[in-house]
Amino acid sequence: MAQTTKVLITGVTGFIGSNLLDYLIEKTDWKIVGVDNCSTGNRLNIEHHIDNPRFEFLLISVKEIKSLKEFSKVFHLAALPRIQPSFEFINEHVEANLNQAIHLLELMIRENHYPRLVYSGSSAIYGTPTIIPTPETEKIDCLSPYAFQKYEVEKYLELIATRYPLDYMTVRYFNPYGPRSFNPLNSFNAYSSVVGIFLNRKKNGQKLLVTGDGSQKRDFIHVQDLAKANYMASIHPEKLNTAFNVGFGSTLSILDLAKLIAGDAYEFIDKREGEADITFADTTKTKKVLGWNPTVEIATYIKEELSKIHA
Repeated sequence: MAQTTKVLITGVTGFIGSNLLDYLIEKTDWKIVGVDNCSTGNRLNIEHHIDNPRFEFLLISVKEIKSLKEFSKVFHLAALPRIQPSFEFINEHVEANLNQAIHLLELMIRENHYPRLVYSGSSAIYGTPTIIPTPETEKIDCLSPYAFQKYEVEKYLELIATRYPLDYMTVRYFNPYGPRSFNPLNSFNAYSSVVGIFLNRKKNGQKLLVTGDGSQKRDFIHVQDLAKANYMASIHPEKLNTAFNVGFGSTLSILDLAKLIAGDAYEFIDKREGEADITFADTTKTKKVLGWNPTVEIATYIKEELSKIHA
């Protein structure tokens, strides 16, 4: 009798982690252990799975994980995905975005057990790229401590793999949006997905706040498509130790996004430093190697969300 696959999700109560949990519960028969200290996530995001015998939730931090022996796959999503606060709260972000990942690597080395690690990377490492759309081979140009920390983990994976048999895939997220992207209880929610922020302000009858002149362009990717990319990376039969861009492969300016959601009910605020002028994923490699394709268009999603607000 075949042994049931057992996997770990770190950051499981967060926006992307909880959506990945939904996807894996629906699409697989795996047993899933999710860990989160709920510092930025919300336990309500996973409440509908708490009684599922295939899911176990541990209210702990990543650094409290004692062993990875029972897992064949590890999805590492736990992080503080906040560009602006990473300039101020440096040590907190190093702890969350670098040291948690290092803890998992040290466990693998200590136990001599190397599950497939799917690491949640970020397109922020490209800065404002010179090649548009941007391939994985684009030069790295970190514009914020957050971006640098995400890239540091990638370099550690690369370096440790020269000495130990790591088996990893990095999925570089572009601009995720979708259900649960905005957590009203998170004091740093101003730095979450702009789509979630805009929809929340629209729902509350507030004007949308557009940073700078709104000309900055983003490649928005729905969290359901992100979850699928994580899954596809986790089941690929070969050990590739490489990175994949995960974006839709098109762009929308922040101003056009604001108009799509709220018509002319927006106003401009100061530009944020450390953020790219454009993100635009070349997903050729991801499609070819992983057999992945995005399916959710942002205009369709926004139309559906607006219909709920107006209902």
